[in-house]
Amino acid sequence: RAPQAVVDLDSLRHKMLFLGLSDAQLQRVASVVRTHTYRQGEAVVRTGQIDDTLYVIERGAVELRVPEEGRERVVSVFEKGSYVDEGYAGDFFGEFSLVGLEAWSGSVRARERTVLLELKRDDLYELFSRDVDLQIGVILNIARVLSRRLRLRNRQA
Repeated sequence: RAPQAVVDLDSLRHKMLFLGLSDAQLQRVASVVRTHTYRQGEAVVRTGQIDDTLYVIERGAVELRVPEEGRERVVSVFEKGSYVDEGYAGDFFGEFSLVGLEAWSGSVRARERTVLLELKRDDLYELFSRDVDLQIGVILNIARVLSRRLRLRNRQA
């Protein structure tokens, strides 16, 4: 892996996952974030993989694909975007890795050259143990996005 790039606090401040966090809290998050660049078509996670990472899109887009009849079908696209857009499902994925150790039921691939911010579960738990307000803020933001995703899915059904 390439060395970690310094993460801009303004960039974090505008991510759905970190909305409402203080500058001090964002600084603590920035201290554990790793950046990774993926080429178009490159796998971020593969079907069956057990992963302990929460991913936030800094630049680009990824697609979640699920196996179907010997092929893969795209079921979701995650990209950098505006959290005020009612049709937008979020700029992070892998949130279930924070609560469970289940294998991925699909794969995630970069749609274009994509930069992801990666947060390991143990690093986040360490931050949470030191700052309960940071923990509550992040968990509430995850819940808000999951709620929005569920509403969008119900509307499509």
